[in-house]
Amino acid sequence: MALTLTNIPRIMRRNGWANGARLMDIWFSRAPAVMPKYGPPDTATIRMDTWALTFARARAVYDAIMSDRIWANTAAQARIATVLRARGLLGTAPNRFDDTAGSPDGVHDRHVNFRTVAQTNIMSIDDMDAALANFAFYVVIGGNAAPESGRHRVTIETVGVYVLDSYDFNGDQDLGYWNESTNEASTWNPLVGDNVTNATFRSWRAAHGRGGDFQVFSDIKVTRLSAADTFLV
Repeated sequence: MALTLTNIPRIMRRNGWANGARLMDIWFSRAPAVMPKYGPPDTATIRMDTWALTFARARAVYDAIMSDRIWANTAAQARIATVLRARGLLGTAPNRFDDTAGSPDGVHDRHVNFRTVAQTNIMSIDDMDAALANFAFYVVIGGNAAPESGRHRVTIETVGVYVLDSYDFNGDQDLGYWNESTNEASTWNPLVGDNVTNATFRSWRAAHGRGGDFQVFSDIKVTRLSAADTFLV
């Protein structure tokens, strides 16, 4: 039996890939939209503590972000100066800011650094593969900026990290083999079922008048630093 594309979320659920299924259902349900002209973002599906950080490859990148303190390296300091200056926060008086308390889609343009998370095992599929595949962790900060000796001293007190991914089917990408009769899926074995690619989804969108690309944001995982980072910009 030929695969019905809209049954892939059902196959995902049978394999325990609930977030992958939910995000694909959202894409199928929406009016046509093609990145970068996205539809509204999804901010309700992906959660840092209870989902993203339970996967080893994501946890390893997150731990490196925290241990390397990438919100205070040279590149981040230059970015912070640009962001704060654009917001009018590098003035003649001290100013506080806290982008860790905002909605991730609302503060994303203020992020100060990021790290990517890549798929590590192309021979198997898990819920992170099904939902996000490759994505990035972004960093926002909270603290204060105060004038000092003709410059400004930035003090970072809180750090927030969140997931951002683009849910789309643009470009050339093979998405594996799927079988709605057996509920099997494989990234490599053509004997499992029908081959699905990004082009398969684009063709479905053209034929059915639905299928909307969107951005996926998680919640923001906030950490209050035991020792603040401070530097002049």
